[in-house]
Amino acid sequence: MTPRDVASHLFEVYDHHRRNDLSPSNCRHGVIVPEILKLAGSSKGFLSAQEAGRSLEGRSILNVSFGHGPTSVLLWSQMHGDEPTATLAIIDMLEYLLASVGEDWVQMIDRSLTVHIIPMLNPDGAERFRRFTAADVDMNRDARALVTPEARILRDAQKTFLPEFGFNLHDQGLSSVGSSPHIAAMSLLAPALDDARTTPMGRIKAMRVGALIAHALSPFAEGHLATYDDSYEPRAFGDGMQSWGTSTLLIESGHWPNDPEKKFVRKLNFVALLTCLEFIGDGSYQQIELDAYRSLVPNGRRAFDIIVRGVTIRDSAEWTGKVDIGLLAVPEGERTSEFGGPQSRYAIKEIGDLRDFGALSEIDANARSIESREVRIEKTVRIEELRGMLQL
Repeated sequence: MTPRDVASHLFEVYDHHRRNDLSPSNCRHGVIVPEILKLAGSSKGFLSAQEAGRSLEGRSILNVSFGHGPTSVLLWSQMHGDEPTATLAIIDMLEYLLASVGEDWVQMIDRSLTVHIIPMLNPDGAERFRRFTAADVDMNRDARALVTPEARILRDAQKTFLPEFGFNLHDQGLSSVGSSPHIAAMSLLAPALDDARTTPMGRIKAMRVGALIAHALSPFAEGHLATYDDSYEPRAFGDGMQSWGTSTLLIESGHWPNDPEKKFVRKLNFVALLTCLEFIGDGSYQQIELDAYRSLVPNGRRAFDIIVRGVTIRDSAEWTGKVDIGLLAVPEGERTSEFGGPQSRYAIKEIGDLRDFGALSEIDANARSIESREVRIEKTVRIEELRGMLQL
């Protein structure tokens, strides 16, 4: 089967294995760890779950493993506590593997790979739904100093398991695909391992895995896949892993229109990770040309949370003009979750011709008018108030 064949099958069966009771709003240590332990306990030995260490505040950090093969693979998620999409996709993936354990391709993975997964690497941050650890350190800038216990756990895992492949799983901010209006659903990067951005074989292998994902996901997200600037950052774990000999791919979960819980992007993660395991397991990832990776364009800044289209603005000097209004959600600090419902407040970031910009949701103002004093750059508004002023 081709990567697209495998991905199409996984895309089709996903909804039968998705854990609908788990969502970004309850992706907490007290929920996720018991679920993983339950899965391991019911797996008849297929999965093992061991404590890899504890966070600064004493929460357990698990290493979930399966397979007995010679090729070691390491996946880690939620090193930033407010980035839960891949953690949820991992649980969906484990559910599917256990339901499919008798199938030939799962048996092949079991023989070929030893997979280690560290989900929720920053449980203290996850508890507060914030990026940083309890020590206010960005763990993804602690790969060199290793001052946090969570960073040391990940470094120790790399030293112990010597993974040939690594998957660094994150959520990214709202972005477009380059200068297009398309929302970036996923961004891929084989990070640099030195300032010269050299491409030794280890990094080429990571690029090939990125090409595999881009090729496999193109039927579902074509035009919505991007990449990052590959400037070397010696403090970051992706760059560090690459330099330590692990072919590492960064997968950043983006956004999808009208999908506040990022269910579709979670599904893309599920498809991408399982496709990679199958094609790494049988070695056929090596047949993938790099073009699909090299053709990815960087994340852009042509995306808003909301665009109100076709607003007629009236000025006190009796000038009127028809414009679009671009709004971004206002961060509210630590909160239960940013998912699952509309943000309460938005900042007006641009007024004018936004026909080349995209948004997670759009409102058609039907040319209805509003006083210019009500819509000023950087003014914070509630969407229901804005709708009221436009009589929508």
